[in-house]
Amino acid sequence: MFDPTAFENMKVVLEGAVYDRDFIGDILVINRDDIVNLSTMSRSYKIEMELKKPIAPISINGAIELHASLHNLSSELLDAAIDDTHSGCTVNIFISFPKKLDEVNAEQLLNDLEKIWGDQRIISVTTSETVSKKLQPITSSIYKISFGRLVREEQMDDLEDMVEYLIQSIQAVKIPG
Repeated sequence: MFDPTAFENMKVVLEGAVYDRDFIGDILVINRDDIVNLSTMSRSYKIEMELKKPIAPISINGAIELHASLHNLSSELLDAAIDDTHSGCTVNIFISFPKKLDEVNAEQLLNDLEKIWGDQRIISVTTSETVSKKLQPITSSIYKISFGRLVREEQMDDLEDMVEYLIQSIQAVKIPG
């Protein structure tokens, strides 16, 4: 038997927190990815959700992603007695929807996300448009919240709060009619 890594422990806590909210009826889990990348020896876990009772006329999804690189794992397993500054996981939060917000609504959403997540977070927006001859253009926006640091196993309880903050973030998206 082996000791689970920080990534595995954090994944179990995150998954439990998300499925608890799904069971309560707040959200619906719509996708999960649990990936081991053998070329980079990294692990990623991403769980996606939407509100069970949508507040907008379009689908707004949220996701939390954990990522641990080989460097994170080796720091935890090999260098822990010397220097464990690289042990932990990168955590990213995503809010996505099939629309581009106008300048006023985009600024309001950024302000709302900063209130929810704090002004220390890195919030970026990616908007894309897919064009095809046969179909109408498809626009999508993805808001990404990053912490700019590793989340360590000692901060594992914060993952449950992150699920709540993600639900609040999805609810903060105001789509004009």
